[in-house]
Amino acid sequence: MDLPWLNHQRACQQCAIPLTTDSRFCGHCLHRPPAFQRAFIPFLYDYPLDYLISSFKYRRNLTSGKALASLLIPFMQNAYDDSDCEWPSLILPVPLHWRRRLVRSFNQSSLLSGALAKGLQIKSLDNGCRRRRRTPSQKGLDRQQRQKNLRGAFTLQPAAAATIQGQCIAILDDVVTTTATARELANLLLKNGAREVHLWAVARTPERR
Repeated sequence: MDLPWLNHQRACQQCAIPLTTDSRFCGHCLHRPPAFQRAFIPFLYDYPLDYLISSFKYRRNLTSGKALASLLIPFMQNAYDDSDCEWPSLILPVPLHWRRRLVRSFNQSSLLSGALAKGLQIKSLDNGCRRRRRTPSQKGLDRQQRQKNLRGAFTLQPAAAATIQGQCIAILDDVVTTTATARELANLLLKNGAREVHLWAVARTPERR
């Protein structure tokens, strides 16, 4: 089965959004650089990855989740071997608000983080951050709406504050569209003592304007 690999030669070198020009960076990263140093994302959000992610995220198909983790592990190993970036010591899965987690019964990013932590021998900082207010779904919102929606939405758990000091941390999400979530979390982590932040995800979508 063919997979929709993201062509990193034609993608922003910071946020990994597909580009239609020969520029190394997208306009958003040039004019408003994110706090995370670089994004490591193997795929475009297209078939069959969109099906696997949806099956895992909304129907709790754990087999799909295992398949996604099995694709991410070798990709991350090879991507860091080919880059000059430091290998992260912690993975922080993007948190769900407790009400959404109660409805869904699990956090897909936490399950992926646990599998990657085991496969890559990195600590997963599960529950290291919480979503302190329930925000409307990001689906269907443009960049400006997403940023406004997430402003001040996250807080670092007290027990995690000492753990992140001076560490290189990978934020893990399933799908990245505008980087609004990663930007908010990266700012929070750096403000509280993290030394460097990277963004990890399964897939990248063409951004909504």
